[in-house]
Amino acid sequence: MIKRGKLVLSLVILLLVTLALPVGAEKEREDGYFTLVDEKGETICRTAHEVKKGDQYLTAENRLYEVEEVREDTAHLRLVRQVDLEAAIAPSLFSRITGAIASLFTREEYVQGNNRPVAIYHTHSDESYVPTDGRSSIRGNGGIFQVGESLAQTLQERGINILHDKTPHDPHDAMAYDRSRRTAAELLKKNPIALIDLHRDAVPADEYADQINNTAVTKAQLVVGRQNPHMKANEAFAYQVKAVVDKKYPGFIKGIFYGDGKYNQDLAPRLLLVEMGTHTNSREEAERGAAIFASAAQEVLARAGASNRAVGKGASRSVLWIIGLALAGMAIYFIINGGLGKMHRSVGGDGGSAGAENEPKEE
Repeated sequence: MIKRGKLVLSLVILLLVTLALPVGAEKEREDGYFTLVDEKGETICRTAHEVKKGDQYLTAENRLYEVEEVREDTAHLRLVRQVDLEAAIAPSLFSRITGAIASLFTREEYVQGNNRPVAIYHTHSDESYVPTDGRSSIRGNGGIFQVGESLAQTLQERGINILHDKTPHDPHDAMAYDRSRRTAAELLKKNPIALIDLHRDAVPADEYADQINNTAVTKAQLVVGRQNPHMKANEAFAYQVKAVVDKKYPGFIKGIFYGDGKYNQDLAPRLLLVEMGTHTNSREEAERGAAIFASAAQEVLARAGASNRAVGKGASRSVLWIIGLALAGMAIYFIINGGLGKMHRSVGGDGGSAGAENEPKEE
């Protein structure tokens, strides 16, 4: 019995350690980039994120692709399906029911409230724009801060409360997300309705270059981490943002990259990673792009009702993941302790002996 108890304790410790693993999987290329191509060899996008088999990409036209193979600098994709964003974010009866269940497990401030702030921070605080800043990296004070200011100011002009955190998280390495995780956790204590981690990419300029009203701007790209229990909630929120921006500026959000990692999105269902341009675009273009993004996405970022529609389905799936984990733990416990049969015998005792005790003795 002692051995079984030690085994159960070991499994519990292993489970806790697994859930608390550091956020170190979100790697980027130090030089160069990956080109994602479809079955015909046509380029779908380029990204500095490390691309792995199983990663996905949703294009501006809402075609969802999955990475089948990565050979050197090229990722080969297959088309999965055409995504209907409006249908994907529409709440079903099932999502309403499971969403109600999810509310029992989810902190109330993540799903309710009005006039709460939108929080902005920068995991890669060194990221800069070569044409304007002179180099691609400025430790502790990258040009990305000014792009964040443009995003923040545009939202403030529309009456939205803003928390713009400029804590540096240098160096720009695989542990940057571990350092920025503390910043994100502190911001969440201030009850934001949405949390934005603002970045820039590292690919050729034409990947993000755009013109709106005859003015040069950069496009935006959203990133969703595949390795966290909030993945479907984060995806639903990203879908809602893209759907509303698409109505005003079609193609401005060039796509959604699903990467291997958490990107701290396991902390909350409305944590959005946004890439605004690339290092070869000018910072002024990225600032204008950030203003366009803010003006188009404000109703989703700042309104609890809109955000709830976006997250409801994903949040319910997240809580189902938690329930499933609990059931799995119970199953492991029963297996280790001899199954349900042994539990039944231990509770009910030996039926024969119990009956013998209750029968009247013969004279």
